[in-house]
Amino acid sequence: MKRSTPEQKLAKEMKRQALARTHRSPKGAILLTRTTSRRLPALPSVLTSVGSGLVLTCVSILFLSGCALSKPPQHAQVVTNALPATTSIPLEWVAGGSTNPVGDNWLSSFRDPGLDAIVAEAITNNPDLRQAAARVEAARQTVVVVGSRLKPRVGIDLGVGSTRDDGHDDWFNSSQALAGAAWEPDIWGKLRARRDASMAGYEATALDYAYGRQSLAATAAKSWYLAIETTQLLGIANQTVGIYSNLLSLVTVQRNAGKVADLDVAEASANFNAAQSGLREAEGICTEARRNLEVLLGRYPAAEIRVAEAFAVVPPAVQAGLPSTLLERRPDLVAAEKRVLKAFRAEEAAKLALWPSFSLNLDGGRLSDNLLSVLQVNPWMFSAAVGLSVPIYTGGALRANVEVATAQQLEAVAGYGAAALTAFQEVENGLMNEILLAQRMEYDENVLRDRTEAVRIARLKYEAGSIDLLPLLQLQAAQIASQVEVIKLRNARLANRINLHLALGGSFDSEPAVASLAAGR
Repeated sequence: MKRSTPEQKLAKEMKRQALARTHRSPKGAILLTRTTSRRLPALPSVLTSVGSGLVLTCVSILFLSGCALSKPPQHAQVVTNALPATTSIPLEWVAGGSTNPVGDNWLSSFRDPGLDAIVAEAITNNPDLRQAAARVEAARQTVVVVGSRLKPRVGIDLGVGSTRDDGHDDWFNSSQALAGAAWEPDIWGKLRARRDASMAGYEATALDYAYGRQSLAATAAKSWYLAIETTQLLGIANQTVGIYSNLLSLVTVQRNAGKVADLDVAEASANFNAAQSGLREAEGICTEARRNLEVLLGRYPAAEIRVAEAFAVVPPAVQAGLPSTLLERRPDLVAAEKRVLKAFRAEEAAKLALWPSFSLNLDGGRLSDNLLSVLQVNPWMFSAAVGLSVPIYTGGALRANVEVATAQQLEAVAGYGAAALTAFQEVENGLMNEILLAQRMEYDENVLRDRTEAVRIARLKYEAGSIDLLPLLQLQAAQIASQVEVIKLRNARLANRINLHLALGGSFDSEPAVASLAAGR
């Protein structure tokens, strides 16, 4: 028998070690592998012989990987679980209101071109809304990252090198060309559950953006009318200064004529100075309101924005729909329900993580090994492996993950219930205030008319000397307070109407609020 030379023995040993390095099983895994090494011309036959041994295994795993996930809770079930057993949703709103379907494009009902421009600018330039849009995109890409675990991972590794033999003055070139593919078949559905949880999280984030967009439009509208209110109140403060200035002049003339005492002059002067102080306060409030509006629009807060002089007319009554439909129309409520689904899938994935996992690995190519290149025995190789990983002891981590996911699901359900009750409260309060504010407006306008007439009469009597200054000052102060109250009530009615539109889930433009999810915005 022909004996192997030392060089041949070394070459065989290096081959064996190189083949062992091409695939190593992770610690704690059961690895079934078959590795073949031959010269490059024989590579097709290698693929045939090794591949045929894996066909049956792969087909079996793929057949088993179709286990369906659990059915998610339906809307009615989520509502039932979220609300106490003693809480029932009425068929109609307790505070009244039309039950016709809620409409969209409520902004146009105000017929205010200035308001339309303000809302459009806010939607375009508001920094907070741009942040929310970025969060939506991040959540969408997270779905891609999580879902990629369901697909094979393929990669290549290329390289070249040279080795010089000092004894023979020769250079030996070596090249490396390795390709590999790995895949974890989702037999039990763990990876699909994680992907679905990520998708539900993305949908919730997109719905949060949709609600944020509606909320921004409402906030911009209310800020617009608040700026008008503060501008009108500034005008009232200027009028007040003028009124008390004229009154001080009148009292001074009366004192010089000997008709009144110095006490009346001092009292009139005090009211004039108080009016001056009130004017400075009104100027500050008006400036702050304008700056707040400018920041909302993405402008520099220079208090240079121009606002309308008068309020818009309160539009006709809104259509309130049915309480039950609110849960499916408001984006924030639909987002809360999506979070329940996310928690449901996360709990399912945590339970499925208790089961074994499988892996498939295919590797092939040529190693870059300097010693093998010197011996000119660097082989082309192909390896395939099926892995099975069984969690035996993890210190209770996997069971704890299930408990955490279960608690988070209960939290999401309770959060949905809290959001639903808050939404019902907002609508009921809005419908109630629609009636009460309209009634108050009528009474306060009558009060202002009566007090204006009382001031006119009192001034004539004071000039005639039939009454003292104090009654006139009291009537004048009450008349100014009524003016202020009427202005604030006009703004309150508009603000309540805007809040009611937001609470009902109607969109400020022609696109339904929940449809923003489908539009990818």
